[in-house]
Amino acid sequence: MHTSVRAPALATVLDQAPEGLEWLSLDCFDTLLWRGVHAPVDVFSDLGVEGGIDPRGWAELEARDFASLIDARNEITLKDVYRYLMPAQDDAARDAGIAHELAMEARHCFGFAPVRDLIANAKARGLKIMIVSDTYLRETELRALLDAAAGYDVTGQVDRIFCSSEYGTGKGDRLFTHVLTELGVSPGKILHIGDNKKADVVSPGKLGINTVHFEQFAPDVAQRLRLEALAATLVDRSVRVSTPIHQHHRAQMALRTETDPAYAIGHDVIGPIMHGFAGWVKDEADAMEARVGKTPKLVFLLRDGYLPKLAFEALFPALADRAVAAEISRFTATACSFIDADAIAANLVPGVQAKSNDLLAKQLGLTRDEAAGIVKRDDISFIEQCTGPLSGRIIKRSAAFLERMVAYLNRLGIHDGDAVMFVDIGYNGTVQNALEPALRKRMGLEVAGRYLALRQVTSSTLDKRGYLDARNYDAKLLSACYESIGMVEEFVNLAQGSVVDYKADGTPVRAASAQKEAQNGRRDAAQRGCLNYVAGARDHLGMVRRPTSDDAEARRHAAVASLVRFLYMPLTSEMAVIDSFHHDIDLGSSVDVRLVDHEAAGAAMRRSGMFYGHDVDRIYLPGELQRHGMHFNLAMLAARRFGLDLRKSDFQVGAIKLPVLLLSEQGHSAITIDAYPTVEGYYQAQIPVGQGKFSAGIQFGQLFDWVQIEQLCFHKVADLMKETLGGPPAIPAQPLHDGMTAMDGGLFQCTPAGFTLAQPPAVKGEALVLNLVFRPIVTRGDAAAKQNPSRKAA
Repeated sequence: MHTSVRAPALATVLDQAPEGLEWLSLDCFDTLLWRGVHAPVDVFSDLGVEGGIDPRGWAELEARDFASLIDARNEITLKDVYRYLMPAQDDAARDAGIAHELAMEARHCFGFAPVRDLIANAKARGLKIMIVSDTYLRETELRALLDAAAGYDVTGQVDRIFCSSEYGTGKGDRLFTHVLTELGVSPGKILHIGDNKKADVVSPGKLGINTVHFEQFAPDVAQRLRLEALAATLVDRSVRVSTPIHQHHRAQMALRTETDPAYAIGHDVIGPIMHGFAGWVKDEADAMEARVGKTPKLVFLLRDGYLPKLAFEALFPALADRAVAAEISRFTATACSFIDADAIAANLVPGVQAKSNDLLAKQLGLTRDEAAGIVKRDDISFIEQCTGPLSGRIIKRSAAFLERMVAYLNRLGIHDGDAVMFVDIGYNGTVQNALEPALRKRMGLEVAGRYLALRQVTSSTLDKRGYLDARNYDAKLLSACYESIGMVEEFVNLAQGSVVDYKADGTPVRAASAQKEAQNGRRDAAQRGCLNYVAGARDHLGMVRRPTSDDAEARRHAAVASLVRFLYMPLTSEMAVIDSFHHDIDLGSSVDVRLVDHEAAGAAMRRSGMFYGHDVDRIYLPGELQRHGMHFNLAMLAARRFGLDLRKSDFQVGAIKLPVLLLSEQGHSAITIDAYPTVEGYYQAQIPVGQGKFSAGIQFGQLFDWVQIEQLCFHKVADLMKETLGGPPAIPAQPLHDGMTAMDGGLFQCTPAGFTLAQPPAVKGEALVLNLVFRPIVTRGDAAAKQNPSRKAA
């Protein structure tokens, strides 16, 4: 028998086993015994060794080299390792170091429940159980670790343990030969299961032992976990120095059976984030109750608070009656907030820069006729009218709006004098900022706000905290997360229109929803996956015992790594879900935009490279870059996370020297222009033509037999760097082609003398640049050899 299984099939693998088995043989680490960290070396972060994990790893390598070269042993013990890690210490100090490492292993390890069930199944069939492990632990040390991580109910059923450290040889060498000799059984009476293909399948298989390769993770899960580890190291500089990469969600991810990509996002990605967030909200609510002497009502703000509420209820079913779903939007909160002229000004000063005056007038409660007279004015005049002649009406209507909201809150069971905790995704707590002063004055509420991520632009005296905030992460990381949080919002929100008002009895009035049925279906699948994960985490699914390292701080570390990975390193399968998503801006309008626009982004990338989004707001720029290669997203993440001053010129390498003639009434001059690669084999060249004085003749024929022209247009120099998606339009060139035969798709076949002539438009007093984007298809042999003799002509 030689087969492979994943975790969900482990418990029944004996149903496929051949007749006559006597022994079930199990690998230990990553089969029976798992760690709640990304890799074994993460445990070394807790050892307190100066320099982090590396010195411990180096000591082990030295010990292995010595054992191999001097003692002819392929395996070592922890005593061997600590002789090199603590060379100046005595045996007592080394023994204390070993004991500490074993304690740290026990802190992170847990027995994998499906293997526990497999052992029980084997015992019920009359089989004996052995563990065969490549480890520097001795049998007594490994048994103690198994007892701590899995309990005696599991380890008490293990009849034999074979540790490579005690035989000087591993499973990939001669350890199974020793096993067969000592047990005195034929190879066919043993079934061995382990995760290492060579050590657990190939080597014992050669001896005739039945084998099962335990594939710990599906490929997408393995990739997610690996990239989460990468994200963790960028998030926190203490990682793998004094902090492990926590991944207690590994067991549940291994046990997931549904393969739908949307479900997988919810289960593997959103699930660990919401699980950690929900636990933190509970702790914060308990702290608030102790502080104010009242049990706070947890007010989850719809629409984005929808999934956090469901996750909280899934994790704490007994507290479900404390969780309230409240339809309070940024629009309605702001509309209630105009208690005086200062409050009006506080909203309008930043608002006129980010929103249309039409939308602001609607939020202020102005009628269509009142708005018509002022929305077309300049911003200063608009603010003066609203804080002056119109302020009385605005304040009165805002007070009436607040009364309607109070009626709504009463319907939810929130009454005068209550303690409430707003719960939302974040980032600035805009609803709380706008609404808290009015609610305190009108209802005497004790108000706090708790957010998944909080990045306050200005300091605040309000009681606001974030699961991720300035207490545990720097502003650069918070800003890096903020850039694309709209993508995450689409997975956690409620598929209905945003609330824009309330009736007199408190009934919500909603705007029409622009969301698509297909998007709602994918969101539903993701949310189902998330809630299944949270319920599993509540019950420690896959774990015989929850490791002591699985605490609130570890879950926060894992959640932020999952979030940053998802934001900046989406998998191809994840992008297949996200591609069709639209984002509702939730400002009292039905306007929505696509999360990603691959067609427009691809064109912009070809024309400008990865910096195409530098000067415009994109909902999910990393998603648009994903198909062009991870190097783009890693550069973006590093630049945003650490505030790196990366510029377009830093990426301009591998230039083609493009021959150009500048022609004017006075004559012509020959120059060469550097054309730099963008993506997909395209190059960009920028040719200065002054204030319309010069025409540019691009001598493509000198370099190429075939060339494809993607773009040829003029820019004002002042606007050049803004010619991105949503930037000012370029001025299309009207080129003349000589010696160039046009084909479809901008493709040209060039004679050796072929060129393209672009005459500048009539723009007075403005310096212009001709922007050229092209792709070489077939290089002319002689020209290529002259430019770089070391290269053969294409």
